[in-house]
Amino acid sequence: MKLHDQQKQLGKKIVPDELIEDFQSKREKSEEKSIKAKRKSEEKSIPFTTEEFSNPLDRYRNSTKWRGIHAKQVGHSHLRSEPPVPCQDATLAVSKPLPAIFVADGAGSARLSHLGSQAVVENLSEFITSQGEDSIYHELLDREEIDDEEGEEYADSLIKRAIETLQELSHKEKCPVDALKCTLLIAVLGKNRLFGLKVGDGFIVAEKDNKLELVGPLGKGEFANQTTFISDKFKNTDIHHDFLPSHNITGIAVFTDGAGETLVSMDGSRIAGAFSKFFAQMRDGKFGEEELTQFLKDPKVWAPPKGGDDRGMASL
Repeated sequence: MKLHDQQKQLGKKIVPDELIEDFQSKREKSEEKSIKAKRKSEEKSIPFTTEEFSNPLDRYRNSTKWRGIHAKQVGHSHLRSEPPVPCQDATLAVSKPLPAIFVADGAGSARLSHLGSQAVVENLSEFITSQGEDSIYHELLDREEIDDEEGEEYADSLIKRAIETLQELSHKEKCPVDALKCTLLIAVLGKNRLFGLKVGDGFIVAEKDNKLELVGPLGKGEFANQTTFISDKFKNTDIHHDFLPSHNITGIAVFTDGAGETLVSMDGSRIAGAFSKFFAQMRDGKFGEEELTQFLKDPKVWAPPKGGDDRGMASL
């Protein structure tokens, strides 16, 4: 407006139209840059949202390939300890021969639980992926129907394997199994079924029919900080598992309670819409382990009082 006023007073030769157009162009670019910066800042806040995203099945209808990523980050409280406590979360993701993700969270009170959680996810991953295509670990997930007894045997065999892993490690480390105890989250995809297993707290989130939903219960005990851990004192009644139809599932994430304090509401009724963005970016090859690590480190997302606990996540 000042340039226009000057043009009226001094004439177009002194304040040409080109100068006004150039000024307007620069202003528009500046405003556009400001809007982009604001959007980027808003994305980092990870709000709960009911925002609708385009259905990935429309775009990826003929795709059968799955991609897995995983990452973890030590919590603020562990770094402040003297000496610092190592990250007790362990994560792993595999895409072949079966897409599968594994997350374990070592008990804070167990001094070697970081070794236990890592050993469990590595051993179970190797165990499941090494089975032949005619084994129950593949064949059961390809079926349309599964009876309860077979499902129980499937879940029990994995827990038995996890306990044996901790027992072997306890001999090696010359410590009780209880010093290695951890929670466990597993998601495995077959042609017709998604197998989800939970021992203790943590979360499994599935993107199905363009909506986000929790798989299984929250896993909390009677008290706020109470949960269940895998150890030699473990009872099979503490296992929760599901065999869900895998049709129209386009994304899965498993993550520890340290990540869940920001990404899932206390009662489990709301899930951060950021997951749909993560899954969409993964499908386009724009969100990998480096980006997931940066998200779990982001000081704006995990500013105190959040972020005190370790954060581990694996996604398909």
